[in-house]
Amino acid sequence: MKYATIKNCGEFGIEFENIKGAGARVSREFIRKLLKRIVKRSTRYYEETGDHVFIYGEKQLHSVVCPSIADITFSYLMEHPSFRKPAGEEEYLGSVDYWISYKGYSFLMELKHTYFAYRYADNPRKSIVEKFEEAIKQLRIIRKNECKRFIENNKGLFKVALETVVFYEGSNNRGMIEDLGKQNFRTLFKKLLDNTGLSQKVNFHALWILNERLIDPFNYEGSNGSYFEIYPAVAFVGKISQLINF
Repeated sequence: MKYATIKNCGEFGIEFENIKGAGARVSREFIRKLLKRIVKRSTRYYEETGDHVFIYGEKQLHSVVCPSIADITFSYLMEHPSFRKPAGEEEYLGSVDYWISYKGYSFLMELKHTYFAYRYADNPRKSIVEKFEEAIKQLRIIRKNECKRFIENNKGLFKVALETVVFYEGSNNRGMIEDLGKQNFRTLFKKLLDNTGLSQKVNFHALWILNERLIDPFNYEGSNGSYFEIYPAVAFVGKISQLINF
């Protein structure tokens, strides 16, 4: 995976695998532009607040994802209503995180957020892959008639499962935390993909290694004294479906 410097943000690399067929170039372009905008807006958020938007949860992450989508297209809707039909169960009305129209194609996107304690890269938490699989399932059970509705005015539909994985470490020893902020995150990312099995489930992955000025340890005061956390990298893993058309 090739990395390039995004001014003031740090290093960013992205790689696509086996994304071919109709609309493939547009789908790759959409994901690449979206992730770069998320990186830039997250950096700007830190510059304005001294805080990282991605260290909270999924709901807070929408604060940078939504305007990043708006940067590249005017046609999108959050929490788009959609009927779902799980196998063997009754149909119910739910919603998909985003419907997006980009260059004549529709995208349905489910967003997930999780954390990766990279000190334990050899045995990462199972919830990382479980959340990703949940996004895949939520997209899969959207009923066929709903998919038809989404592409009435477009060339076709892509389903996108996207998970943001925040690298972090914590300790009551500031010196130890500062040392943990100087790791080979490219290698740790590969371990994450391999040891969770995500490498077999995704068809694109990206890594943002934050600029050093953005990796200042956060100090939390608790009943047992000071505690420090650091967030030096953010990964994005996802799967783009084949183009759906009827």
